[in-house]
Amino acid sequence: MAWEVVLYLIVFVAAFAVVRNRPAVALGLALAAWLVCYLVRVEFDTGVIALAPALAITSFFAGRNAKDPRATAIALTIAEIAGVVVALTERGGSDTALAVTSGIGVLGVVPWAFGRFRRSYSQLKEVGWEHAALLERDADNARNAERARLAGEMHDLVGHELARAALLVGALELEPTLTAQQREAAKTARASVTAAAERLADVMQVLRADEDDPVATIEEVVERSGLDVKLINSRREPLDGIIARTVHRVVAEALTNVIKHAPGARTEVELSAKLELRVTNGPAPRPPAVGSGKGLVGLAERVALVGGWFDAGPKDGGFEVRAKLPERPLPRTTPTHVRRESTEAEIRKSAKRTVLITSVVCAGIAIGVPGYMVFDAATSVLTPQQFARAGLGEEEDALDLPLRTRVDNPLGVQGPPRTECRYYSTHANPFDHERHDLHQLCFRGDRLVHKEWLVRRSG
Repeated sequence: MAWEVVLYLIVFVAAFAVVRNRPAVALGLALAAWLVCYLVRVEFDTGVIALAPALAITSFFAGRNAKDPRATAIALTIAEIAGVVVALTERGGSDTALAVTSGIGVLGVVPWAFGRFRRSYSQLKEVGWEHAALLERDADNARNAERARLAGEMHDLVGHELARAALLVGALELEPTLTAQQREAAKTARASVTAAAERLADVMQVLRADEDDPVATIEEVVERSGLDVKLINSRREPLDGIIARTVHRVVAEALTNVIKHAPGARTEVELSAKLELRVTNGPAPRPPAVGSGKGLVGLAERVALVGGWFDAGPKDGGFEVRAKLPERPLPRTTPTHVRRESTEAEIRKSAKRTVLITSVVCAGIAIGVPGYMVFDAATSVLTPQQFARAGLGEEEDALDLPLRTRVDNPLGVQGPPRTECRYYSTHANPFDHERHDLHQLCFRGDRLVHKEWLVRRSG
């Protein structure tokens, strides 16, 4: 029906729209649509088959986008239980329940597992690019450091030669045999050489500023902020130069943020003996200004580059900046290296889980479905002899009937009015061309009032 097609289309469009941010909701919508479509018909018709790819795609993206797999796994479990319960109690019995289990396994669980694997693989790829970026940055830093060292060496060498040249030109300027014009030229040359030496010294002062400039202490940074700050400095040993500059940078940026976003708030700065730094402020007296967040990003980058750990976020209505710094700068690839190893281990586990889930589902279907068909047919056989001996008007308890029926209510088959019918296998082989044939026995009260051999052969 047209309205049914439109309804299913709307459901799956909604599922695709929210699968990135609400993967469990999207997966639940897709599973519900497919289950309703199948359980209404209790057969794999065009509608059920048409919805199968949409369910598989939704399951894949739900697994791919779920940060925590538990919610999506719960959605799959609930759909499986609900489908089996409805099948057993309302729609066709154990045959339908088996079909529901197989359908959700193939269209839901397997694509979801591949989605989880794809997520782990993407995380590993992201770590790889991050690692490459850090290596490139380290190479640039090494080149810059080498250039600075080379510039220093050139300053020492060229500066010495310029000083020597200035002395020689100065001596030439005092030579009594020179004319006034020559002496003026020598004076000009000496002034130029001296100016070149001074400019070279100025350039090197800029290049070496990070190494030579004194670093402000944490007390000086707090004092310069102009805030009423409670300072707890438990560090007594001197700090490495780069680590000291990092402490300076974190404290200065954190206090700047307090001034901008929480002026007047109670603020505390604490540096432990093990270089654990905390800058905490209480709630802002007035609505805070909206910031870009780039300062905190820069701090995180700065702390990571020296091998430290950084975090920042709300606390008790205020805000807290936390950093753990090493005693000496560590290799910058260490955090990425550790993360890469953990991600590689996780992707190996994800691959194993994906293979295991897929294998279990496929083996369950390949073994379970034929096995159930054999069991179902063999345990519900009413032989031709038993069927012939069943006389109309006999009581049900007096008949020689199997313990199980083949199906509860086969589609397209009806019995006489006001009767309750039983359906049994005609033979034990569920795979030949007579597999759909049934013996129908219908009872009114407890007496047999109708029997029929239903020939429903597929060719």
